[in-house]
Amino acid sequence: MDYLNKLQSNTPIQNAIQLIKQLPVSHRLTDMYKRSTKNELMLVGAATFITLYNLSAYIKAQRQKLHLPPTVPFSLPLFGHTLYLMAMPNKFLDWCNQKYGEIYNLDVNGKTVTVTNGKSAEEAMKADQDDLSLEHDLLHLDYVFDADIMDIGIRVNPVVAKFAIPNAKMPQYVPGIQRGLENAVDELLKQDINHIQEPSLFFQNFVAYMSVPSLVGDEFGLNKEVIQSFAGFTGDVIKNVALFMIVPKFLHKLILPYVQSAKKHQDVMAKHIAPVIIQRREKMRLAEEAGEAHGMEENFLQGLVEYTDTDENGNPVHFNEIELAHAVLMVAFASVHTTSMNLSFSLYWLLARPDLMARLLQEIEEVCPGSAPITHAELGQMKFLNNFMREVLRQGSDCLANGKKAMHDYTFANGYQVPKGRIVESSLRQLNFGNNVIRSEVDDMDPDMSLNKISTTPARDFVSFGMGKHLCPGRFFAVQEIQMSLVYLLKNFEIKTANGKRPEPITHIAGTIVTNCEEPLVFIAKK
Repeated sequence: MDYLNKLQSNTPIQNAIQLIKQLPVSHRLTDMYKRSTKNELMLVGAATFITLYNLSAYIKAQRQKLHLPPTVPFSLPLFGHTLYLMAMPNKFLDWCNQKYGEIYNLDVNGKTVTVTNGKSAEEAMKADQDDLSLEHDLLHLDYVFDADIMDIGIRVNPVVAKFAIPNAKMPQYVPGIQRGLENAVDELLKQDINHIQEPSLFFQNFVAYMSVPSLVGDEFGLNKEVIQSFAGFTGDVIKNVALFMIVPKFLHKLILPYVQSAKKHQDVMAKHIAPVIIQRREKMRLAEEAGEAHGMEENFLQGLVEYTDTDENGNPVHFNEIELAHAVLMVAFASVHTTSMNLSFSLYWLLARPDLMARLLQEIEEVCPGSAPITHAELGQMKFLNNFMREVLRQGSDCLANGKKAMHDYTFANGYQVPKGRIVESSLRQLNFGNNVIRSEVDDMDPDMSLNKISTTPARDFVSFGMGKHLCPGRFFAVQEIQMSLVYLLKNFEIKTANGKRPEPITHIAGTIVTNCEEPLVFIAKK
């Protein structure tokens, strides 16, 4: 019976036992306790502790006198609603939406999360950063960067993006993207037959090669350290997300030394980017003294260099070269992560649907035959490519996404409230398609349903780039990169899966989060 004494010394189980002793049937429960095996007692103790923990959270929420959303029943012991989401995410979420409306609570991974759809989801996506924050509790970029760099990423980068890479300037970026494409192929697809065993890593590096010349300058176009950090930083951040979701917040500081670190990438940026910033500013100073235009090439980095901020006294100030070098990593994450994922989705959709591949190859042959690089005007003529791209973006949306943390007690327009600290998820697939099961099978993917709507123009049924003031300012650049990549790769390579089988274009983590297909690929150079 020594193990009973050890169990009784465990505080959570001891508290559960004391509660049981106060019940009228305590003597019966005590007898059952003494007859139970070690494993049975551990299971009962754990279940009791979790029940009391959730009960205390419920009581606390009730004491706040908030008008809380309804909680979906049928939550399983220990697992909550997680198993439903893993086993049948589309049907389960559609049932919840129909039964409980635009906002409700689910128990997921040991936490209560608020799920929104319809108008409530639109409201959550448009909410101000001070109300519902994406940077906190999901990506945890605040663990990677200090407050000053976070401020540049959240406040300054979107402003610079709107100036540096708007739709009107896309024609001038075509040559730079083309150079990046050719650099990527020369480095990553050197052989006549190229076997790609790790597709995600391949696409991240491919997009990094393609993006670096246009976003930070041609002087970095072949700088492998910078390019690898552009690609690697994205992977390192994403690898940590699942761990931070599982581990309780109060333990995060303990595990931070053991997770993927950004310091090596920050050192690379300080080594290579910072000196170029100093050189550019010196050239700008000399040009200003001579009364001449500095003649610097317009790109994202140059926009950051020229950005003028104000201090607490209203005086103009500029960020120093180290701050800007580190802030470039946030540009890297934004540009490489989503672009590489959607380029991957696009190619796997074409491999899974030979009919779509045939239509795109036919359009390429009609609009831009031969080996000459595609022009911006020719991209505008490719209606099927546009429709296909829009449908890929819609299909690539998470069932539950944009997990935002309530920075204070938040009230929705319909009167429902969520307490401070609550994670609010948006049902993106429901917004894109009306419900989650529509066109959820591979054979249901239909580009013609986009009806020639521009693949960068948001709509209430197309929220893949966000909504409102949080609409992705880099969407024009990202879509142009993906479209140019598809045309270039299909012109120059025959692409197939290594096993010759039909791939699943999109896979899911825990049923709700989309991720890349990892089926190995073969790129065969066309003669």
